[in-house]
Amino acid sequence: MEKYMNYPEDKRRLLQKIYRHKIVHLSQPKFAMLHYKQIIAWKHEEGVTSRHLTIDPTPGYVNIPGRSGKIYCNAQYIISIVTLKDDIKNSVVRSPDGYMEDLRKNTDLQSNFVTIINQIFEPVITD
Repeated sequence: MEKYMNYPEDKRRLLQKIYRHKIVHLSQPKFAMLHYKQIIAWKHEEGVTSRHLTIDPTPGYVNIPGRSGKIYCNAQYIISIVTLKDDIKNSVVRSPDGYMEDLRKNTDLQSNFVTIINQIFEPVITD
């Protein structure tokens, strides 16, 4: 993510906190986290893409997804799923410094790729 996404460090770190210790493809993000002594919730917003990875400093209560109840948050971190998807796709296919270009050449990345694929999908053993 650091090398390929080209996000500023502060925005990248907060996005990483949401997904910390999870395989992104298999898990829901944390609905709120402690960030610089504030509770920050994430908010899905598609209307204005320029707000992607920005913080709305308006405090208030937010619903806890999948549960009945609310939590008080000092601010909300705005995420556009469409923009995030486009940024991820670009980080993979971008030439000459995207992930696929590096994967073609780098045996360490190839090994990591195989390991992760085997963690997500049970490998098929063939004779």
